[in-house]
Amino acid sequence: MLWLISRCAASEARPTTKEASHEPRRRASPLSTRPWLERWPGVCCLSAAVTTLLALLLSTAPWPAPDTQLHVLRLPPLASRIRIAVDAGHGAPGNTGNWGCHCQREADETLVEAMELSRRLRRFGFTVLETRTTEEGTKYPARIAAIERFKPHLVVSLHTDARADAWPIETHPDGGVCFANRSDPGFSVLWSEEGARSVVRARETWGRAVSEALREAGFLPYSGDDYGSLYKTDAAPACFVDARPMKQRVYFLRATSVAPVVIVETHHALDPLEVARWHDADTHDAFAAAIASAALKVVEQR
Repeated sequence: MLWLISRCAASEARPTTKEASHEPRRRASPLSTRPWLERWPGVCCLSAAVTTLLALLLSTAPWPAPDTQLHVLRLPPLASRIRIAVDAGHGAPGNTGNWGCHCQREADETLVEAMELSRRLRRFGFTVLETRTTEEGTKYPARIAAIERFKPHLVVSLHTDARADAWPIETHPDGGVCFANRSDPGFSVLWSEEGARSVVRARETWGRAVSEALREAGFLPYSGDDYGSLYKTDAAPACFVDARPMKQRVYFLRATSVAPVVIVETHHALDPLEVARWHDADTHDAFAAAIASAALKVVEQR
């Protein structure tokens, strides 16, 4: 940037007349701006500097900017058959979850995300239980029972967040109004501290490994600013512990001790940019590799 400004200063000091520059002067068309730029050449240079600076900022913009590249983490061959349960959050009768910036239902988004994750994990060599494979699935106690029969090493439940205040953005075909909030993007990982210390420690290990792998892949960690007193902030970025009043705590996080359970809030459902990124196959590729990498770290210690 300093180099561009110095070039601008130099250009202002240069002669611009035909006699001094020995350059032929061109006849300007009625729409041409060249005579104006010849009188103040530094303006053109400053414009180029601003353009370059903007391009630099955009090229380094964090997730979910369209040009931000995610990384598919490299995975070693599995030394064992890791069993993982993947839950598509919400989707129980009468439980659709939040509504996003395009009036998309959380239950529908998490179903797609869970199916995409499960398909890729199986391709990596994992044994996968999907707790919900249809638009309206079973209630949570039935899902927990299925998980306990499956006896997984790990459990991950996928959700989306709807954070802070929102403003009308579009009208849904059915006449409803969709709301958006373009701030506060990013993922978060949640778990419960209820239960035996060994159980809580296993959740912490699993949750922190997921957060680390997602950050390594290029996903943006959410700050938690909108969580308030609902969750306690963990030492690891984007990790939070359920701190609601006892009767309001998340059932799925504390309902079983057969395996460590975490929720991943994959993205901010009110942010159009982040929602669009989660409709890309590249995002699902990077997310699945990150989850698999975290699982290898926890189960096989690598």
